[in-house]
This record gives sequence, C-alpha cells and structure tokens, in this order.
Amino acid sequence: MAGVDLRTVAELLGHRTLQMVMRYYHLAPEHQASAVNRLVKLGNRRDTKADTRGSAAKAIQRRKVASS
Repeated sequence: MAGVDLRTVAELLGHRTLQMVMRYYHLAPEHQASAVNRLVKLGNRRDTKADTRGSAAKAIQRRKVASS
C-alpha cells in the first residue's frame, strides 16, 4: 500500500467502488505485522482521558457507598 489510502488507489485505477479495490487488495504479511505493532503500542499507552470506564465505575461505587 505504501501509505496510500484506498480511496486514492480506487480513483487512480478507475474503480467506481471500494468493493472493487478490495477485490484486488492484499496486504503483505510485513504490512499486517507493522499495523499490529502500532496498535499494540497504542494499547500500551493508557490515556487517562480516554479510559473513562475505570473512573466511571469508581464514581458509581463511591455513590453506592455514600448512599448506604
């Protein structure tokens, strides 16, 4: 893919739909491994602003304790 988005590839090849691009689209194993590595790195970086489930659960627990 070389970093080119699929929509651009579709236009360059004259494909009218992304389905046609996907018919011929095959990722090299190295490209897939690179994508997985990037996602793992993002997962390891815990952004406290994005991780609201933990803080929301704690707030609910505090309310339960306070109301009892």
